[in-house]
Amino acid sequence: MLRVTKFKVSYQKQPIVRGVSLKVSPGELVILMGPNGSGKSTFANALLGHPSYSIEQGKIFLDEEEITNLSPDQKVAKGLFLAWQNPLAIPGISLNKLLRELKTSNTSLAEDLLVLRKEAKDFAFSESLLIRSLNDGFSGGEKKKIEMLQAIHLAKKYLLLDEIDTGLDVDALKQIARAINKLKAKGLGILVITHYHRLIRLLKLDRVIVMKQGKVIEEGTRKLAERIEENGYDI
Repeated sequence: MLRVTKFKVSYQKQPIVRGVSLKVSPGELVILMGPNGSGKSTFANALLGHPSYSIEQGKIFLDEEEITNLSPDQKVAKGLFLAWQNPLAIPGISLNKLLRELKTSNTSLAEDLLVLRKEAKDFAFSESLLIRSLNDGFSGGEKKKIEMLQAIHLAKKYLLLDEIDTGLDVDALKQIARAINKLKAKGLGILVITHYHRLIRLLKLDRVIVMKQGKVIEEGTRKLAERIEENGYDI
């Protein structure tokens, strides 16, 4: 499993995450909720090794191997993948090229491109986005679909999705939810960071975790998310 113990993280010397412990098993879909500023995105960024975030305490284990101090590319190679909340534009690098460079499967390039085109069609966006510079001039929804396509191809064992639902219309939200459920069915452990019950109700989730002020304050089932949707986090 992906296991994080007593995780403390600071940003610009300010403590943000204050001793969070959690785990995600293979084939498990966990929702991480919390008010704005509760430390959810900081937690995800630090988990992947973003250099702007300092791990002050705690350890990260991936299938019992400690990966706390590995570089981001090493963590990805071990099987951990993060879809960003705010994906960066990368002029000159298309999604086609990116996936070719990071290719890990034994299939041919032609086979991979056929699969990629089919998936693009499933997400209802033009194949032209596959050859344009990554996220350069894309809409918010297009960026999130591109992140999801990368996750489908590159996430090996555990997937973190940081607010993958922001900027999506109703149809796109359903497409993203279907893709997440398919990855769960394939045995990936998935942590979905979200504010919105509109995505949660479409997912085959196993647990809900709530963070507030950098700490885990509650854990439960789908009913917990429903209570929060109805009454807010003050409950």
